[in-house]
Amino acid sequence: MELSVAKLQHLLAVSACGSFSRAAAALHLSQPALSRSIAAIEEHYGFAIFNRLGHGVEATAAGLQLLEQAEPILQSLRVFEANMHLLAKGSRGRLAVGIAPLLASQLVSHFAARFFGATDEAQLRVMVRPGLELLQALRDDEIELMFFPESHLPESHMAETDEIEAEPVGHIRPVCVVRQGHPILDRGHLSFDDLAGFPWASSLESLIGSKMPSRSRMICDNYHILRDTLLTTNLICICSEAFVSAELRDRALVEIIVQGLPLPPTTIYVAKLRGRIFSPLAMQALDTIREYLAP
Repeated sequence: MELSVAKLQHLLAVSACGSFSRAAAALHLSQPALSRSIAAIEEHYGFAIFNRLGHGVEATAAGLQLLEQAEPILQSLRVFEANMHLLAKGSRGRLAVGIAPLLASQLVSHFAARFFGATDEAQLRVMVRPGLELLQALRDDEIELMFFPESHLPESHMAETDEIEAEPVGHIRPVCVVRQGHPILDRGHLSFDDLAGFPWASSLESLIGSKMPSRSRMICDNYHILRDTLLTTNLICICSEAFVSAELRDRALVEIIVQGLPLPPTTIYVAKLRGRIFSPLAMQALDTIREYLAP
């Protein structure tokens, strides 16, 4: 018996689902067929991988060691197969990217025009999700690239793992802005305490935090909605300078400088499966975003 990709998938599915019936449904197999597949592996190697417990299963001590090795092997095979397809397709085909909400409103329109201008045979799928959901989609090979700001993932997930690698692609400059005519503009030099009494808005909870002097806040991960609301309210907003550049230029929005409120540049990262080759379409999108995020 040869240990195939399908059999590795069977092992991991049973482990993840905790039962043969649920794993069979996820794999679109009959339960007897899946049970025979696992039994054949156990018989061939001479040890039990799963303990049968009523309606469920759990991995044995030996099985746990096997499963820990199976996941990276299967991931490597997926990457290998994807690379083969990418090399065969050249500049044609489909690109799926994931972008954090903070960036999507700002970036997508800038690279989409160049993306579709290069070929009539390209297809683009953009997934806009929170960082942890995008990370899982990357692991599941639903997207080829993931773009996110450093603040969008917990530090524990920022470190590279055996299956994911990330690199910086540029920076965005956050600014604190209000609408023209906002009452705070009459106060001259602003300190942190001057912000008390005014509601706050941001795309992420972490950008506002618990130290802000006002408890009134609006969290919205759609920058278009955030910007439109900002223009008609007394909200104070931390957002990307590039996204509100037209409003700043037209003086519809005004940047305020607040002592005690540092706003350092935010690093933007791209992540991919370790060892995966960038497709020509991915390189095109990556180069466009790098150019856009350049100082």
